[in-house]
Amino acid sequence: MKRTNNVCVLAVLVVAVLTMASQSRAQQTLRYRTGGAWENVSDGITPGWGVNPDQPGSSVPVAGDEARVNWAGSTVTLDYAAPAFERLLIGVDEAGTMEVNGGGVLSAIQDVVVGNNNFTEGYMDVNDGATVDVGRILWVGKGGPNDGPGDTLGYLNINSGGVVNVANHLWWGVKGTAEVNISGTLNQTGGILGLGTINALDSGAQGGTAVVNILDGGLMALNNIHAGGTQSSIQPGSYIDISGSGQLTLPGDFVGVLEGYRDASKLYGNGVPGAVDIALSPVVGGPGDFNDDGVVDGADFLEWQRDTNVGALADWQTNYGTTGMQTVVTAMSAPIIAAVPEPGALTLMLTSALALSGFRRRSFR
Repeated sequence: MKRTNNVCVLAVLVVAVLTMASQSRAQQTLRYRTGGAWENVSDGITPGWGVNPDQPGSSVPVAGDEARVNWAGSTVTLDYAAPAFERLLIGVDEAGTMEVNGGGVLSAIQDVVVGNNNFTEGYMDVNDGATVDVGRILWVGKGGPNDGPGDTLGYLNINSGGVVNVANHLWWGVKGTAEVNISGTLNQTGGILGLGTINALDSGAQGGTAVVNILDGGLMALNNIHAGGTQSSIQPGSYIDISGSGQLTLPGDFVGVLEGYRDASKLYGNGVPGAVDIALSPVVGGPGDFNDDGVVDGADFLEWQRDTNVGALADWQTNYGTTGMQTVVTAMSAPIIAAVPEPGALTLMLTSALALSGFRRRSFR
């Protein structure tokens, strides 16, 4: 019995030691040496992940680790589902580029920062078939405490087929300069939008600016925007430009709020201030909406009877009678304007018409 107890105590000690080792490992700050594939680990000379600033590494970033892409502008690429890690900083004192390609899944438990600090640049490309999951805040053009407005540059490109999911705030162009181009999808499920501000209020403005281009086919699905009547979510010098079939959406009725942003020239359509359409429309495909018409009603029950695999009947029962709505902003359709003839051409046309009229009168006498 005593021997068994000793074995148990030994086992507990081993587990405790392993746990302490893993927790100690979790506190590391890793920096990618030069550029290359995410899965590479550096021996202190070869490209790959190492302990900041330039020591050998033991693994790719994992839970608890801070990952830095900032080696003289080099590019790190990811094309597989990497382990989740704590945070990613791109452009810390030195420039860096992060490229997530098809099949790549980048998961940050907390923040992703594109353009962190100093007089440098951070770039991030999310390409077709790639997914980036941000557990807290997505920063672009953040800027450090000792930086001047616009010193730090951040560029985020969510290309067609790329998806970025953000669980909290979007702080873009806080003290630096941010440019975000969206032809893929950005989903914000919590928090609020702040362009040129760190808190979606005037008090959070630190001199930075952000320009967001929602390109043809792009979707920027926001969770919230400041609705206090001052349009403070988008500070002076910052704006959102929607072109082609691009869309900006917000859950619920934000029509009046977004009209305020439009009238303040903070929403553009095809490069023209205020040239946007703002409308309330149904959200299709929600819980219980089995026929995707935006309303949970008897037609959905019939759809479920025909095919029970379309969803759970409990969803229909819970949401019966509801209509999910969202506010959608699109670029205003260009009006068709007939060309106005020049004065000389107009005179010639009028003379010809009068002559033709006289000819017709003579012909029918």
